[in-house]
Amino acid sequence: MYRLLSRLAVALSAIGAAFPALAADYGYDNSFRPAYPDDWQPIADEEPLGFEFGLRYWYSWGEDKWSVAGDDFNSTDRTQAGELHLRIDDYTTQSYVKGLAGYSMVINGEYDNPLGSGSITDGRVGYAGADFGWSPFGWAPGNNGIFGLVGYQYWNESPNMGRTEFTTARTSADVGWTTGSATYTLPFDSQPDNIDIHALRLGISGKAELSDMFDVSAEVAAVPYAWVNGTLGAAGVDPVLRPGATTYRSSPVSVNGFGYGAMGELMLGIHPMENMAIRVGGRAWYLQGQVDASFNTATVTDPIDTDGNGSLDGAPTVSQQGYVSTSNPFSLFRYGLLAELTYKF
Repeated sequence: MYRLLSRLAVALSAIGAAFPALAADYGYDNSFRPAYPDDWQPIADEEPLGFEFGLRYWYSWGEDKWSVAGDDFNSTDRTQAGELHLRIDDYTTQSYVKGLAGYSMVINGEYDNPLGSGSITDGRVGYAGADFGWSPFGWAPGNNGIFGLVGYQYWNESPNMGRTEFTTARTSADVGWTTGSATYTLPFDSQPDNIDIHALRLGISGKAELSDMFDVSAEVAAVPYAWVNGTLGAAGVDPVLRPGATTYRSSPVSVNGFGYGAMGELMLGIHPMENMAIRVGGRAWYLQGQVDASFNTATVTDPIDTDGNGSLDGAPTVSQQGYVSTSNPFSLFRYGLLAELTYKF
Protein backbone atom coordinates (compact mmCIF):
# COMPACT_ATOMS: atom_id res chain seq x y z
CA MET A 1 0.00 0.00 0.00
CA TYR A 2 2.82 2.34 0.88
CA ARG A 3 4.48 1.78 -2.50
CA LEU A 4 1.22 2.46 -4.32
CA LEU A 5 0.64 5.73 -2.51
CA SER A 6 4.21 6.82 -3.22
CA ARG A 7 3.84 6.18 -6.95
CA LEU A 8 0.53 8.09 -7.05
CA ALA A 9 2.18 11.05 -5.35
CA VAL A 10 5.01 11.12 -7.90
CA ALA A 11 2.54 10.91 -10.79
CA LEU A 12 0.39 13.74 -9.43
CA SER A 13 3.45 15.91 -8.91
CA ALA A 14 4.54 15.39 -12.56
CA ILE A 15 1.04 16.26 -13.82
CA GLY A 16 0.97 19.39 -11.71
CA ALA A 17 4.34 20.50 -13.03
CA ALA A 18 3.18 20.03 -16.59
CA PHE A 19 0.06 22.21 -16.30
CA PRO A 20 1.86 25.58 -15.97
CA ALA A 21 3.88 24.81 -19.14
CA LEU A 22 0.73 23.71 -20.92
CA ALA A 23 -1.02 26.86 -19.86
CA ALA A 24 1.83 28.91 -21.19
CA ASP A 25 1.39 27.35 -24.63
CA TYR A 26 -2.37 27.80 -24.66
CA GLY A 27 -3.55 30.94 -26.47
CA TYR A 28 -6.50 33.26 -25.87
CA ASP A 29 -8.15 31.87 -29.03
CA ASN A 30 -8.29 28.39 -27.41
CA SER A 31 -5.45 27.17 -29.67
CA PHE A 32 -1.88 26.18 -28.91
CA ARG A 33 1.07 28.36 -29.91
CA PRO A 34 2.56 27.18 -33.21
CA ALA A 35 5.92 25.38 -33.37
CA TYR A 36 9.15 26.86 -34.83
CA PRO A 37 8.81 28.02 -38.47
CA ASP A 38 10.03 25.80 -41.29
CA ASP A 39 11.56 28.61 -43.43
CA TRP A 40 14.70 29.41 -41.43
CA GLN A 41 16.91 32.12 -42.98
CA PRO A 42 20.56 32.97 -42.22
CA ILE A 43 21.13 36.11 -40.21
CA ALA A 44 23.61 37.56 -42.76
CA ASP A 45 22.13 39.28 -45.79
CA GLU A 46 25.08 38.33 -48.01
CA GLU A 47 25.63 35.02 -49.70
CA PRO A 48 28.96 33.42 -48.68
CA LEU A 49 30.32 33.66 -52.26
CA GLY A 50 29.94 36.18 -55.07
CA PHE A 51 30.74 35.61 -58.74
CA GLU A 52 31.51 38.21 -61.40
CA PHE A 53 32.08 37.24 -65.03
CA GLY A 54 32.58 39.46 -68.04
CA LEU A 55 34.16 40.56 -71.30
CA ARG A 56 36.85 43.18 -71.81
CA TYR A 57 38.31 45.13 -74.70
CA TRP A 58 41.90 46.43 -74.41
CA TYR A 59 43.27 48.98 -76.87
CA SER A 60 46.97 49.18 -76.11
CA TRP A 61 50.16 50.78 -77.33
CA GLY A 62 53.29 48.63 -77.21
CA GLU A 63 56.99 49.56 -77.15
CA ASP A 64 59.48 46.69 -77.44
CA LYS A 65 63.25 47.22 -77.29
CA TRP A 66 65.89 44.51 -77.62
CA SER A 67 69.67 44.71 -77.97
CA VAL A 68 71.41 41.52 -79.09
CA ALA A 69 75.18 41.44 -79.65
CA GLY A 70 75.15 45.16 -80.36
CA ASP A 71 72.19 45.08 -82.78
CA ASP A 72 69.04 46.98 -81.80
CA PHE A 73 65.52 45.69 -82.46
CA ASN A 74 62.79 48.25 -81.76
CA SER A 75 59.06 48.26 -82.44
CA THR A 76 55.97 50.29 -81.63
CA ASP A 77 52.49 48.93 -82.18
CA ARG A 78 48.79 49.49 -81.60
CA THR A 79 47.02 46.30 -80.55
CA GLN A 80 43.35 45.48 -79.97
CA ALA A 81 42.65 42.50 -77.71
CA GLY A 82 39.57 40.68 -76.45
CA GLU A 83 39.54 39.33 -72.91
CA LEU A 84 37.53 37.12 -70.55
CA HIS A 85 37.68 37.59 -66.80
CA LEU A 86 36.22 35.97 -63.68
CA ARG A 87 36.30 37.04 -60.04
CA ILE A 88 35.07 34.96 -57.08
CA ASP A 89 34.64 36.78 -53.75
CA ASP A 90 34.54 34.95 -50.43
CA TYR A 91 32.72 37.33 -48.08
CA THR A 92 33.33 35.24 -44.97
CA THR A 93 37.13 35.37 -45.26
CA GLN A 94 37.33 38.74 -47.06
CA SER A 95 39.34 37.21 -49.91
CA TYR A 96 39.01 36.68 -53.64
CA VAL A 97 40.47 34.83 -56.59
CA LYS A 98 40.58 36.40 -60.02
CA GLY A 99 41.46 35.02 -63.44
CA LEU A 100 41.79 36.52 -66.90
CA ALA A 101 42.75 35.50 -70.42
CA GLY A 102 43.15 37.70 -73.49
CA TYR A 103 44.35 37.53 -77.09
CA SER A 104 45.10 40.09 -79.77
CA MET A 105 42.65 40.58 -82.63
CA VAL A 106 44.44 43.30 -84.63
CA ILE A 107 48.08 44.49 -84.52
CA ASN A 108 49.49 47.44 -86.47
CA GLY A 109 52.75 49.28 -86.03
CA GLU A 110 56.30 49.92 -87.16
CA TYR A 111 59.69 48.32 -86.52
CA ASP A 112 63.32 49.33 -86.94
CA ASN A 113 66.13 46.73 -86.81
CA PRO A 114 69.17 45.50 -88.80
CA LEU A 115 66.75 44.25 -91.48
CA GLY A 116 65.64 47.82 -92.01
CA SER A 117 62.41 49.62 -91.22
CA GLY A 118 58.95 48.33 -91.98
CA SER A 119 55.34 47.96 -90.96
CA ILE A 120 53.94 45.53 -88.42
CA THR A 121 50.76 43.95 -89.77
CA ASP A 122 50.53 40.78 -87.69
CA GLY A 123 52.01 38.97 -84.74
CA ARG A 124 50.65 38.01 -81.37
CA VAL A 125 49.93 39.49 -77.95
CA GLY A 126 48.35 37.04 -75.53
CA TYR A 127 48.08 36.73 -71.78
CA ALA A 128 46.50 34.72 -68.98
CA GLY A 129 46.84 34.81 -65.23
CA ALA A 130 45.33 34.44 -61.79
CA ASP A 131 45.53 36.42 -58.52
CA PHE A 132 44.65 35.64 -54.93
CA GLY A 133 43.72 38.60 -52.74
CA TRP A 134 43.15 38.70 -48.99
CA SER A 135 42.41 41.38 -46.43
CA PRO A 136 43.92 39.95 -43.24
CA PHE A 137 43.08 42.91 -41.00
CA GLY A 138 39.38 43.22 -41.80
CA TRP A 139 39.77 46.13 -44.21
CA ALA A 140 37.26 44.78 -46.73
CA PRO A 141 33.73 44.35 -45.31
CA GLY A 142 31.59 42.90 -48.08
CA ASN A 143 34.85 42.65 -50.05
CA ASN A 144 34.99 46.42 -50.51
CA GLY A 145 38.33 47.65 -49.25
CA ILE A 146 42.03 46.95 -49.51
CA PHE A 147 43.62 43.57 -50.24
CA GLY A 148 47.11 42.22 -50.50
CA LEU A 149 47.56 40.11 -53.63
CA VAL A 150 49.87 37.45 -55.02
CA GLY A 151 49.52 36.16 -58.55
CA TYR A 152 50.97 34.66 -61.70
CA GLN A 153 50.92 36.27 -65.14
CA TYR A 154 51.69 34.64 -68.48
CA TRP A 155 52.36 37.18 -71.24
CA ASN A 156 53.27 36.56 -74.87
CA GLU A 157 54.68 39.73 -76.46
CA SER A 158 55.35 38.99 -80.14
CA PRO A 159 54.58 41.71 -82.68
CA ASN A 160 56.11 40.59 -85.97
CA MET A 161 59.30 42.58 -86.66
CA GLY A 162 60.29 40.44 -89.66
CA ARG A 163 62.32 37.27 -89.84
CA THR A 164 65.71 36.10 -91.12
CA GLU A 165 66.55 32.79 -92.75
CA PHE A 166 68.71 30.01 -91.32
CA THR A 167 69.77 26.73 -92.88
CA THR A 168 68.27 23.47 -91.69
CA ALA A 169 71.20 21.42 -93.05
CA ARG A 170 72.65 19.13 -90.39
CA THR A 171 74.69 16.63 -92.44
CA SER A 172 76.12 16.38 -95.95
CA ALA A 173 72.97 14.46 -96.90
CA ASP A 174 71.03 17.72 -96.51
CA VAL A 175 73.22 19.51 -99.08
CA GLY A 176 72.11 19.54 -102.69
CA TRP A 177 75.14 18.91 -104.87
CA THR A 178 76.01 17.26 -108.18
CA THR A 179 79.41 15.65 -108.82
CA GLY A 180 81.65 18.02 -110.72
CA SER A 181 79.76 21.16 -109.69
CA ALA A 182 81.49 23.93 -107.78
CA THR A 183 78.21 25.11 -106.21
CA TYR A 184 75.65 23.55 -103.90
CA THR A 185 72.23 24.35 -102.46
CA LEU A 186 70.99 24.34 -98.87
CA PRO A 187 67.50 24.14 -97.34
CA PHE A 188 66.42 27.23 -95.39
CA ASP A 189 63.68 28.12 -92.96
CA SER A 190 62.66 31.03 -90.71
CA GLN A 191 60.63 31.65 -87.56
CA PRO A 192 58.63 34.65 -86.34
CA ASP A 193 59.14 36.49 -83.08
CA ASN A 194 57.75 34.50 -80.15
CA ILE A 195 58.52 35.79 -76.64
CA ASP A 196 56.99 34.12 -73.56
CA ILE A 197 57.00 35.73 -70.12
CA HIS A 198 56.16 34.00 -66.82
CA ALA A 199 55.82 36.65 -64.11
CA LEU A 200 55.29 36.68 -60.34
CA ARG A 201 52.97 39.46 -59.11
CA LEU A 202 53.00 40.95 -55.59
CA GLY A 203 50.95 44.00 -54.71
CA ILE A 204 47.75 45.52 -53.38
CA SER A 205 44.28 45.98 -54.81
CA GLY A 206 41.28 48.03 -53.79
CA LYS A 207 37.56 47.95 -54.47
CA ALA A 208 34.79 50.31 -53.36
CA GLU A 209 31.13 50.78 -54.17
CA LEU A 210 30.64 54.55 -54.17
CA SER A 211 26.85 54.19 -54.40
CA ASP A 212 24.24 51.88 -55.87
CA MET A 213 25.23 53.25 -59.29
CA PHE A 214 29.01 53.65 -59.18
CA ASP A 215 32.10 51.70 -58.11
CA VAL A 216 35.86 52.02 -58.46
CA SER A 217 38.61 49.41 -58.41
CA ALA A 218 42.39 49.57 -58.70
CA GLU A 219 45.46 47.43 -58.35
CA VAL A 220 49.23 47.96 -58.33
CA ALA A 221 51.57 44.99 -58.49
CA ALA A 222 55.33 44.72 -58.52
CA VAL A 223 56.93 42.03 -60.68
CA PRO A 224 60.01 41.07 -58.68
CA TYR A 225 60.88 38.23 -61.06
CA ALA A 226 59.85 37.16 -64.55
CA TRP A 227 61.34 34.40 -66.67
CA VAL A 228 61.67 35.43 -70.33
CA ASN A 229 62.36 33.00 -73.16
CA GLY A 230 61.56 32.52 -76.83
CA THR A 231 62.70 33.46 -80.31
CA LEU A 232 63.70 36.74 -81.94
CA GLY A 233 62.86 35.99 -85.54
CA ALA A 234 64.36 39.21 -86.85
CA ALA A 235 67.78 38.56 -85.27
CA GLY A 236 70.36 36.84 -87.44
CA VAL A 237 73.96 36.47 -88.53
CA ASP A 238 75.15 36.92 -92.11
CA PRO A 239 77.02 34.02 -93.76
CA VAL A 240 80.78 34.15 -93.13
CA LEU A 241 83.16 33.18 -95.96
CA ARG A 242 86.17 31.16 -94.85
CA PRO A 243 89.01 29.55 -96.81
CA GLY A 244 87.39 26.53 -98.41
CA ALA A 245 84.11 26.83 -96.47
CA THR A 246 81.17 29.06 -95.58
CA THR A 247 79.50 29.37 -92.14
CA TYR A 248 75.72 29.82 -92.04
CA ARG A 249 73.40 30.30 -89.12
CA SER A 250 71.53 27.03 -88.58
CA SER A 251 68.90 27.92 -85.94
CA PRO A 252 66.72 30.82 -84.87
CA VAL A 253 68.14 33.19 -82.27
CA SER A 254 66.76 32.04 -78.91
CA VAL A 255 66.65 34.28 -75.83
CA ASN A 256 66.54 33.18 -72.18
CA GLY A 257 66.78 35.41 -69.14
CA PHE A 258 64.96 37.32 -66.45
CA GLY A 259 63.17 40.58 -65.96
CA TYR A 260 61.40 42.72 -63.38
CA GLY A 261 58.89 45.53 -63.51
CA ALA A 262 55.39 46.58 -62.47
CA MET A 263 51.74 46.34 -63.50
CA GLY A 264 48.80 48.59 -62.71
CA GLU A 265 45.10 49.01 -63.45
CA LEU A 266 42.34 51.53 -62.62
CA MET A 267 38.63 51.10 -63.44
CA LEU A 268 35.51 53.22 -62.84
CA GLY A 269 32.16 51.44 -63.10
CA ILE A 270 28.51 52.31 -63.55
CA HIS A 271 25.58 49.97 -62.84
CA PRO A 272 22.84 50.50 -65.45
CA MET A 273 20.80 47.68 -63.94
CA GLU A 274 20.96 45.28 -61.02
CA ASN A 275 23.94 42.86 -61.09
CA MET A 276 25.36 44.40 -64.28
CA ALA A 277 28.27 46.83 -64.55
CA ILE A 278 30.01 48.74 -67.34
CA ARG A 279 33.54 49.84 -66.45
CA VAL A 280 36.17 51.93 -68.24
CA GLY A 281 39.73 52.69 -67.27
CA GLY A 282 43.34 51.98 -68.09
CA ARG A 283 46.06 49.37 -67.69
CA ALA A 284 49.87 49.43 -67.96
CA TRP A 285 52.51 46.66 -67.90
CA TYR A 286 56.28 47.28 -67.88
CA LEU A 287 59.17 44.83 -67.82
CA GLN A 288 62.92 45.16 -68.25
CA GLY A 289 65.91 42.89 -67.78
CA GLN A 290 68.65 40.96 -69.53
CA VAL A 291 68.72 37.80 -71.64
CA ASP A 292 71.28 35.45 -73.14
CA ALA A 293 70.96 35.02 -76.90
CA SER A 294 72.03 31.69 -78.41
CA PHE A 295 72.15 30.22 -81.90
CA ASN A 296 73.86 27.46 -83.88
CA THR A 297 75.91 27.63 -87.04
CA ALA A 298 76.64 25.13 -89.80
CA THR A 299 80.00 25.33 -91.57
CA VAL A 300 79.74 23.85 -95.07
CA THR A 301 82.94 22.99 -96.90
CA ASP A 302 83.34 23.63 -100.61
CA PRO A 303 83.36 20.64 -103.04
CA ILE A 304 86.90 19.34 -103.54
CA ASP A 305 88.96 17.32 -106.01
CA THR A 306 89.96 14.25 -104.01
CA ASP A 307 92.05 12.44 -106.64
CA GLY A 308 93.66 15.40 -108.42
CA ASN A 309 92.16 14.71 -111.84
CA GLY A 310 90.65 18.17 -112.10
CA SER A 311 87.08 17.03 -111.38
CA LEU A 312 85.28 17.97 -108.17
CA ASP A 313 84.27 14.65 -106.67
CA GLY A 314 84.34 15.38 -102.92
CA ALA A 315 80.91 16.30 -101.54
CA PRO A 316 80.48 19.24 -99.16
CA THR A 317 80.55 18.36 -95.45
CA VAL A 318 78.63 19.99 -92.61
CA SER A 319 79.78 20.69 -89.04
CA GLN A 320 77.79 22.33 -86.25
CA GLN A 321 78.82 24.93 -83.67
CA GLY A 322 76.84 26.75 -80.94
CA TYR A 323 77.28 30.37 -79.77
CA VAL A 324 75.95 32.38 -76.83
CA SER A 325 75.84 36.15 -76.34
CA THR A 326 75.26 37.13 -72.70
CA SER A 327 73.79 40.16 -70.90
CA ASN A 328 71.60 41.57 -73.65
CA PRO A 329 69.22 44.25 -72.27
CA PHE A 330 65.56 44.53 -73.19
CA SER A 331 62.44 46.44 -72.15
CA LEU A 332 58.74 45.87 -72.85
CA PHE A 333 56.02 48.44 -72.22
CA ARG A 334 52.31 47.95 -72.97
CA TYR A 335 49.64 50.41 -71.86
CA GLY A 336 46.20 51.48 -72.97
CA LEU A 337 42.48 51.90 -72.52
CA LEU A 338 40.32 49.17 -71.00
CA ALA A 339 36.55 48.66 -71.13
CA GLU A 340 34.48 45.84 -69.67
CA LEU A 341 30.94 44.52 -69.36
CA THR A 342 30.34 42.26 -66.35
CA TYR A 343 27.50 40.39 -64.68
CA LYS A 344 27.48 39.55 -60.98
CA PHE A 345 25.63 36.61 -59.47
